Amino acid sequence: MSTPYYTDPEKNFSLPSVGSRTQPPEQSGRISARRSLSDFSSWIPKYSWRTVFCLLVFAYYLGFFTIRTVLSFKSPHKYDVQTSQNSFSEKMQKLWGPYAPYYPVGEYVPPPLECKINQVNILQRHGARYPALLDVPVYRNAVEKLTSAKKFKGANMHFLKDYKYTLGEDDLLPLGASQSWEAGWHAYERYRGLVGGEDDLFIRASDLPRVVDSAGNWTRGFAAASQKSIRPVTDDVLSEEVNNTLNNDCPNADDGSAQMDTWLQQFAPPIVARLNAAARGANIDMKDVYGLMSMCPFESIVKAGSGLSALDAQSPFCDLFSEDEWRAFEYHEDVKKYYKTGPGNTLGPVQGVGYTNELLARLTDSPVRDHTTHNATRPFPLGRAMYVDFSHENAMVATYAAIGLFDAGVGGAPDPHRMPPEEEERVWVASHMVPFSARMVTERLECMSGAQEAVDAVREGTFIRIWVNDALQPLRFCGANEDGICALDAFVDSQGYARRDSDGDFERCYT
Repeated sequence: MSTPYYTDPEKNFSLPSVGSRTQPPEQSGRISARRSLSDFSSWIPKYSWRTVFCLLVFAYYLGFFTIRTVLSFKSPHKYDVQTSQNSFSEKMQKLWGPYAPYYPVGEYVPPPLECKINQVNILQRHGARYPALLDVPVYRNAVEKLTSAKKFKGANMHFLKDYKYTLGEDDLLPLGASQSWEAGWHAYERYRGLVGGEDDLFIRASDLPRVVDSAGNWTRGFAAASQKSIRPVTDDVLSEEVNNTLNNDCPNADDGSAQMDTWLQQFAPPIVARLNAAARGANIDMKDVYGLMSMCPFESIVKAGSGLSALDAQSPFCDLFSEDEWRAFEYHEDVKKYYKTGPGNTLGPVQGVGYTNELLARLTDSPVRDHTTHNATRPFPLGRAMYVDFSHENAMVATYAAIGLFDAGVGGAPDPHRMPPEEEERVWVASHMVPFSARMVTERLECMSGAQEAVDAVREGTFIRIWVNDALQPLRFCGANEDGICALDAFVDSQGYARRDSDGDFERCYT
């Protein structure tokens, strides 16, 4: 088993202290040139001028590089493709679906002047991890088959001669720990005026180690951003041995494998033929193609936390496939999420009903009304300013579907027989929705009278807006305008499926 990363990334990755992130070292004052020369003159009898000259040159370069390092240091407030956040091609990573490292899809904007945020609900995926335990045999078998060939044709396959599968399973990676830490930092920076102390937050996590560790790293990042004035903790851990709102569970639901196999049959055969021609005797099949392509994101994110350059961090498996083939892989992940726990599965949205009803309870400061996965025996305080829940991507997709986000009817549902020719036509894109460390943020706003710019009306009362990875969600289903803001009452009314406990779909999961 690999070692989980649950300690403070400040220590794990030798990150600078909080003070050095925000301001350069203070200058201690100037030393006059005359005093410096008189000091050096006392050295002359003991040391030669050549020695003194060399020492001066050394001191000059040492000072130059020190100052340059301080001035060029980048704050974690911005994401950089070449930093610890992403150490490989941004264009490549966006084709990895749910295995993409976090990146902001849109640009966050503050609410209108007449509105103030008074509550924030964050639903966040754990950080980057090793391959899931159930997927490891698929990846390992594909690698072993390919490396069994006695001869390889093509320079991009030379690495296979001595390659051994070494990836761990399930546990959080250094990159994943850093992602959650930075998410906590950003949450404080964005909502610092909302949180005055630990009692203003309530934090939960589903109980798999990588999820609990992600929650812990988020709290450390939040505390660091607050200069340790606020030290949040994970308040509750929900067991996955029973139903809980932070994990998807529906035994009778399809898993989307039929649709995934259909799309695999559309794009994989030419790859199978090419790989078998370049690696005689490997006998690669379509399932192996998916395993080999998955090695690219997973091996890359493992290397990304080790401080390698962008070139070295990217797995050599990435170069075995063309850009068009990577777009086909990306679409495979879109199909998977849509038909596994998304709206393409009749029992997909029900797996997000429990969290949706908890969200409604928090927004309205009223007891939870849910008969699906909410556990009434667990702590569930109301009246907090910030709620943060750590979960999995499949549960988040189900929640999107239950609420009505990413309406594929606008751009067309993923068709497992055909990929749309234009990327812009697609609303359902997995890397936009659930990359590693993905987050859905629901803001509750209190607005006083003030004219809207878009329409001749007065906005007053309680409203909400939702962001997914910093992309503002349109919320047309509850009457939102271009600013994505809709009345809280209208949002509650729009959630009839959740409020009706899924119209019997929850019972269909088990009968």
